[in-house]
Amino acid sequence: MANEEIKKEEKKLSKRDFILVIFVILFLSGAIYWNFKTWRKSLGQVELPKFEMSKFEPFPKKEGYKEWVFPDGKLKMKYSADWIETDIETFKSYVQREIEGKPLFLAQKLSFEKGTPYFLIVQELDIKERGTEEIFKKMKEDVKKSEGEMEILKSEEKDKEIMFEAKYTKEGKPTLHSKEKIILNEEKGYLIACLAFEQNWPEFQKEAEEILNSITVLE
Repeated sequence: MANEEIKKEEKKLSKRDFILVIFVILFLSGAIYWNFKTWRKSLGQVELPKFEMSKFEPFPKKEGYKEWVFPDGKLKMKYSADWIETDIETFKSYVQREIEGKPLFLAQKLSFEKGTPYFLIVQELDIKERGTEEIFKKMKEDVKKSEGEMEILKSEEKDKEIMFEAKYTKEGKPTLHSKEKIILNEEKGYLIACLAFEQNWPEFQKEAEEILNSITVLE
């Protein structure tokens, strides 16, 4: 009899404890909600600091120009200061073309917008008084040696200079577009070429023409 009364008392305590736990949970939930609401209200009145992102230029343009004098000391060329001299192997890895004669000057720069390279090359040619068509024929033959194709888009000959525009294609390689100038002498000549990938040519064309037109005779 006494055991039954103890069990009933335990049941009453358990029920009372359950109600107390529920009450505590509700009380704490209300307190948390009130604090959260107060925090949101105060946060709305706080003025957060403003951050301004500085303009990031991956390939900053250098101011000014450089000059390069040809080996015979009779000509000079002007180009912007953001060109960097490079080696023949780097040039060949992009351009994949062979032209008779030795390279005298090689430089590259990166497109500010797209990060792709432009190339500037000066080569000495052993031309031996060949005409324009014969020079182009020889250049095309040299390009074919590296399994490529050269297409002359337009050309203009004036005095002892040949200015022309060309495309170079090779299977599995991007098409190259160029503006080039050949300066003729009695036994030797110079080839100055400005090259870019076909899709980047429009943004490089003006600079290429400026470089080629900057070549002047030194007195």
